[in-house]
Amino acid sequence: MDEVNTVDYNKNHYTVMANEIIRGRQTMSLQEARLIRLLIMQVGRDDTDFKTYKVNILDLANFLDVDSSNLYREIREICQSLMTRTIKIQKGNEWEIFQWLQLAKYDGRGTITLMLSNQIAPYLLQLKSWFTKYQLKNILAMKSFYSIRLYELLKLTIGENRKKTMKYVFEIQYLREYFECENKFKQIGQFKEKVLDIAIRDVNEYSEFKCTYECRKTGRTITEILFLLEKKEEQQTKPEKKQEKPEQEIKPDLDDLIDQLREIIKEPLKTKEYKSILQAADNNIKLIEQKYQIAQKQKKIDNLVGWLIAAIQEEYTESIEKKKVSGFNNIESRKYDYSELEKQLLS
Repeated sequence: MDEVNTVDYNKNHYTVMANEIIRGRQTMSLQEARLIRLLIMQVGRDDTDFKTYKVNILDLANFLDVDSSNLYREIREICQSLMTRTIKIQKGNEWEIFQWLQLAKYDGRGTITLMLSNQIAPYLLQLKSWFTKYQLKNILAMKSFYSIRLYELLKLTIGENRKKTMKYVFEIQYLREYFECENKFKQIGQFKEKVLDIAIRDVNEYSEFKCTYECRKTGRTITEILFLLEKKEEQQTKPEKKQEKPEQEIKPDLDDLIDQLREIIKEPLKTKEYKSILQAADNNIKLIEQKYQIAQKQKKIDNLVGWLIAAIQEEYTESIEKKKVSGFNNIESRKYDYSELEKQLLS
């Protein structure tokens, strides 16, 4: 084996990769992503081939700020998984699929030896143009692989832009493909909650950017996401107002909530009826979805809107037919005029 080098753990050093790598289709766990990007950071500007690196597991745990005993247990699974992980690059009608790693070896005494795959060399070695670089510290503490991916996409898109504030628009379908979520989080509310909101939170907390996003619609359907970025250095010159109401408490967009309900409730309701359901649930989409699932188990409901309002207010937890007549939380013993309940909220 060629000379084995020791990994440099300097978080201020840069991870540099061709733009095709960032645009490529890839998926991996958070720890796998951190380890791969640590290896990419080792590539020098003048390197003509990949070197082999030894990584002490205890040092790696300290660097990643994770529990060392857990990492000792998980490192084999992480390495085995990375040996099977691929990246897919599309160039017009042409495509290429290759692996990230070509070597993973454990010495039995707390050290692993790793080497990037030679297949990826054209996208990491001696890059002259069309590449993206960032300091590893900006992604190392992020809590989701989606966060790292969004940060890399934004860095690629920004390029050499040095403006104070920047706006970039991506089609929602492109983002789903980029995050490998075509078959996950199909409801836009789920996609926002599980992917975008988490990624934005991490970008804001750990990177050099302050980022927000807005949904753009074609008709009633969200088709684009607008990202607004601002360099934190610019924000730090403004008066500190850290004790103000946190961003997550900002009132949610009513049209967006109604769009989410349209995806959940598979029946034609009027806008004012959606509003009445949201009002009863205090805009809690998950609560409404839970009660609607109970409603679907009912034999017959003449007034769905009124039934859902009653289910929310009275905290139905299962199908009424299955409830006992006596006992705590007796549903059958109560009689509701569902139409009247709906009118009260609509008025």
